[in-house]
Amino acid sequence: MKEPLASVQDLEGAWRPLTVREKTTAGHYLGAASRQIRRRWKTVDQRILDGELGAEDVSDVVVELVLDKLGGPQIRNARSWTAGAGPFQQQVTLQSGKKDLFDFEDWMLLVFESKSAVLPDFHAPPSGQYEGIFNWPEGRN
Repeated sequence: MKEPLASVQDLEGAWRPLTVREKTTAGHYLGAASRQIRRRWKTVDQRILDGELGAEDVSDVVVELVLDKLGGPQIRNARSWTAGAGPFQQQVTLQSGKKDLFDFEDWMLLVFESKSAVLPDFHAPPSGQYEGIFNWPEGRN
């Protein structure tokens, strides 16, 4: 069994010191997130060894995925949580369409897909057909 792509110490550094019970839970989710990443990007370990991926970048992704599981709302898969004092109101917004245990955000996908940014699709007219319209003869107003 392979080691998780982030450690409990990484998680504590990003958040706070964990209790003994929280460390056990964190270890489970760190392993689960790492396995999901390895299933989706099968060469992730080799890419880290080759220097193509930064181990710290991958660790950041795993930590962010797990933080949501450890410090999130009391209702699983809740995206927001509102509580009131009186007259006793609570509101929960649940995420719809959830397919996986962890949600990969766009910045996380960019880490693994080796893209620095999404570039716009740009098209220009063929060269040589329109440049002449910008050449004005000298002395013409």
